[in-house]
Amino acid sequence: MIPNKRLRIHLSSILAPMLMGSLLILTACSSKPVNDKEKAPEVSSPPPEEVVRDEPIAIENSEPMPAAPEPDVPAASPINEGVPDRYVVKSGDTLWDISAHFLKDPWLWPEVWHVNPKIRNPHLIYPGDVIALTWRDGKPSISIVGAEVDPTPLPATNLTTVKLSPSAREEKLSRAISTIPKSAIAAFLRRPYILEPSVLDKSPYIVSNYGDNIISGKGARIYVRPILDSSTINFNIVRKGRKYIDPDTNQLLGYEAINLGSARLLKLGDPATLVVKTAYKEILKGDVLVPIQSEELDLNFFPRAPDREIAGRIISVAEGVDRIGQYDIVVLNKGASEGLQAGHVLEVHQQGDIVKSPRGNFKIRLPEERAGLLMIFKPDEKVSYGLIMEAFTDLAVHDYVYTP
Repeated sequence: MIPNKRLRIHLSSILAPMLMGSLLILTACSSKPVNDKEKAPEVSSPPPEEVVRDEPIAIENSEPMPAAPEPDVPAASPINEGVPDRYVVKSGDTLWDISAHFLKDPWLWPEVWHVNPKIRNPHLIYPGDVIALTWRDGKPSISIVGAEVDPTPLPATNLTTVKLSPSAREEKLSRAISTIPKSAIAAFLRRPYILEPSVLDKSPYIVSNYGDNIISGKGARIYVRPILDSSTINFNIVRKGRKYIDPDTNQLLGYEAINLGSARLLKLGDPATLVVKTAYKEILKGDVLVPIQSEELDLNFFPRAPDREIAGRIISVAEGVDRIGQYDIVVLNKGASEGLQAGHVLEVHQQGDIVKSPRGNFKIRLPEERAGLLMIFKPDEKVSYGLIMEAFTDLAVHDYVYTP
């Protein structure tokens, strides 16, 4: 019996502290508030789908900064810094070159050009003319002050003086400098151009040639139906090419007309008889004749911005190149119906890239960037032909064009 007693004493000495610890734990737990409803277990949601955001990300809990006071800064001068106040026109210069020499933005030329009434044909500029920059009431003015006659060295220095002749110039109009390089658009006369569907559908076409050969070349006689009116005797021979669709409206603007050569009318009739005068490519049965386009383009116009807001796209480029650069010829989806005229300058913009945001699972489109300048030299009703004057990077078909 004594051993059992010892066992009970031993067990009680062990269980007592354990019971006291449990009591303390229960007391501590009872002091915390107990929710009536059990908290639902958290379920992880799937990651959001990637989206493209064109707008910038808003920063939460950000207070707008107070606007800084506008400084009293005078309007920026349109004149390039450090430009000499006189320039002697050289052979090969263009009006765009001279305008860019004086002006930060060459299309502002009409705003600073001053006609000298003492000069014959004051709107035309010839090699040897001296163009001077002067200031009137704080505003720049550019005009022809005469022609360089003979540089004469000063006796005491190495400097030279330039004798100016303010009298009327006896110059041929053909010697006047052009606004854009004539050599850059020479290929325009042979490149594909755009014709409206109605023009192609109603134009006479080649049914055969003398000897019934498959291909006609220079000097060949061709038979075309029908030509019953002798008011037009010179024709371009063209072939219907691809469609041109407005990328913004999906409207058919016309068809590519591939220029194959030219022909001259010999005899009216149905079919009529013509002779091939030039052949750039092989001429086939079914090719179409349209009245010949003038090979003389008036390039004596001022570079200037359109008087209305223009927003268009490049829809084609000469020779079908992938990368467009300086002096490439492009076609726009805007024409005379939108107010475009020869000499109008437009900015070329490129759409920004799409990049992944470093914060969040979505993508952002970067802003458009100014990428170049072009000048319209031949507007048609629905489309216009322009020359890339400046390209800050490689341009491409479907790039955007805007009024500067």
